[in-house]
Amino acid sequence: MDLTKLRYFRTVAKTLHFRQAAALLNVSQPPLSKSIKTLEDELGTQLFLRTRRHVELTPAGQALLKRCEKIFQELEDAQAEAKRYGRGEKGSLRIGCEDGTTFSVLPPVLQIFKERYPGISCSVVTQPVAQQIGAIQAGDLEAGIVPLPLTHPDLDVIRLQTCSLVAAFAEGLPLVSRTDFRLRDLLDQPVVGLPENEENLYSCILPYLKKRRISVKLVPGAFDITTLLLMAASGLGIALIPCSYKDCGPRGLLYREIADSTLELSVGLAWKKATRNIAVRNLIRVVQEMDL
Repeated sequence: MDLTKLRYFRTVAKTLHFRQAAALLNVSQPPLSKSIKTLEDELGTQLFLRTRRHVELTPAGQALLKRCEKIFQELEDAQAEAKRYGRGEKGSLRIGCEDGTTFSVLPPVLQIFKERYPGISCSVVTQPVAQQIGAIQAGDLEAGIVPLPLTHPDLDVIRLQTCSLVAAFAEGLPLVSRTDFRLRDLLDQPVVGLPENEENLYSCILPYLKKRRISVKLVPGAFDITTLLLMAASGLGIALIPCSYKDCGPRGLLYREIADSTLELSVGLAWKKATRNIAVRNLIRVVQEMDL
């Protein structure tokens, strides 16, 4: 039994006419009749009762027709699903990000993406940037939200958002009274820091401060944005963050725009170069069309 014989049988069973079935199948009648006879021999039972003027299904033929309808429906569904995967309309996306970016960047991106591609299952994985890069290389993540600039031989990047520099600190610090906050106000102040030698926000911020001759007292201990803001809210020091992160801090934090800062902090979408994942390409297309 094969699909060709089943397709021939199904057509005859639905028309109950060998000549009409042959015309629909674009075959001559003798090979069609031979195929039906071969199928009956393989099954060991008669599928049709036929005379010169009349064709009808036997009980075995009726049962096989019901099965055939299910089989061919499954085949059609399988073809449709494969095409949806091929167009990037079905599948899954795992997107990495640091904690803060989920509040300002990802929601609008994912909202539009899900509206266009409801068949794609999206999940967000919170990871430091270095882990995201490794996960994208290994195929454990399809994309990641990373601070810019980022140059990596295995990754392509598109800019998502650019923000100004903001100082976040606890209400009890003396800096509270300063409404016109400037870079010099950071001089010799405790600044809670992220790990060194990581592709994180501070890899841009600290060199910028050094170039402007603003020395600060780094307070270690933070390993991600959430911890950074918690340390700042506890009064351990100032957190330097993009303005878009203001919505993700704990209670008790004050935020001050740094009026004379010219540093622009950007985040982007990173993915593996030459990716063949059509869903990722669709995500890139959505980002390119958005005005973030």
